[in-house]
Amino acid sequence: MPSLSKLVVAALGSLLLTVGLMSPAQARPGRVSVPYVTAASPHTLTVTWPAVSGARRYSVYVGSSPSKASHTTKRVHRSHGRRTSLKVKELGSHRRYCFTVKAVRGSSTGKRSAPVCSYTLRRSVRATGPKVSVATFNVCAVSVNCKRWTRKRENAIVKRIVGAKADVVAVQEVTTKADRLADRLEKYGYVRYAAPERKVDEAIYYRASAAELAVATTPAQHCEVEPYRGPDSTVTWRFPRHFDQATQRWYAYQTSSWLTEEPVCRDRQQTIEQEGRIGSATGATGVWVALRLKADGKTYAFVSAHLSHGPTTADGILRGRETRQLIRTTRRAVEGLPVIFMGDFNSYRGGPSNDPPRRIMAARGWTDTFDASATYTRPYVSSFNGWQRDVETLKYWGGHIDRIFIPQQLGSTSWRVEAKTRQRRYLGTQASDHNLVRTTILLP
Repeated sequence: MPSLSKLVVAALGSLLLTVGLMSPAQARPGRVSVPYVTAASPHTLTVTWPAVSGARRYSVYVGSSPSKASHTTKRVHRSHGRRTSLKVKELGSHRRYCFTVKAVRGSSTGKRSAPVCSYTLRRSVRATGPKVSVATFNVCAVSVNCKRWTRKRENAIVKRIVGAKADVVAVQEVTTKADRLADRLEKYGYVRYAAPERKVDEAIYYRASAAELAVATTPAQHCEVEPYRGPDSTVTWRFPRHFDQATQRWYAYQTSSWLTEEPVCRDRQQTIEQEGRIGSATGATGVWVALRLKADGKTYAFVSAHLSHGPTTADGILRGRETRQLIRTTRRAVEGLPVIFMGDFNSYRGGPSNDPPRRIMAARGWTDTFDASATYTRPYVSSFNGWQRDVETLKYWGGHIDRIFIPQQLGSTSWRVEAKTRQRRYLGTQASDHNLVRTTILLP
């Protein structure tokens, strides 16, 4: 019969063997969730990712396409210890780069993350100079997919707009609630652009401390009855009417004074507010307003637009036609002013028909600020949430259908999605089925 000491030694050996066999499997870290780019320059991109339990460091793979980033073994960058952010250097300017990230623990590695892509900047964004912050927000007030407009949801919308601290805010699907929001935002220093003649689904609000409604003058004829201003005394005039030889006009006595019987018309310059509505036969709508920015004293046209929705290729082609019409109509209306387009374009990079709005805007001189900002905050949060509690990140680009397009000669210092999240879940009352998107534009 074996001694007790031999049995203990045998048991310990068996246990150590079992632990040794299990250690590699247990030590293997999990898969990194979708990474995202948080900063850009002409030759660098900063990649950030969620931490993985058990990881000692991370490997970042770089490729020119999602497929190459998912399979390459040639271009690998390694993080500094457990840090979950890495600046990838020596990149070409205005080029697309895609990244995957893999957690490492000793000799064991996790699976590569899904790829994420971004562009380096065309040119450096200077840190100083006049700026204007703008935001776009589809508030889903009245539509088939909208939840009931309650005081609680209204409070959440106001809180989101005020919290963004944007100088100019473009709002979509605000039907019947535009004036109500104007009243709520007034105490925070916001003013609604000139009220439209007809009900519209879009509106623009701006901070009076940052901008003012631009006005223009146009030749006009103004007609009204006038009091007698001639050289003679009216004491001897006989009631009820009198013809004055000096002015060659008939006058009538009305309310204790002599007034011309007929209105007198004079040419003058009439002041008009620069704003208007944009419509289309397909249902895409928008509004525009010219604002003089106090940061640089110049006037810019701001557009709040909403294109047709739909997931098919035909829907994408339709949005392309609507984008052309939007640009054409706006250019005619603003007469040479630089234009900043904001709104719900219902299209995203990688979407149906290869994102016609972006391609058409680019061909005509506008850049999506999501492709041209120096820093990014919550780019993994899609601007459309669909009332879901879990944050959705569409593959490669994030899936942002709410967009801000700026003239290519302008720059963007920051881009961000305004949303309260924790561990990629939304917190608190959801204001809308869209998230507010904000960017800070560097003026020339």
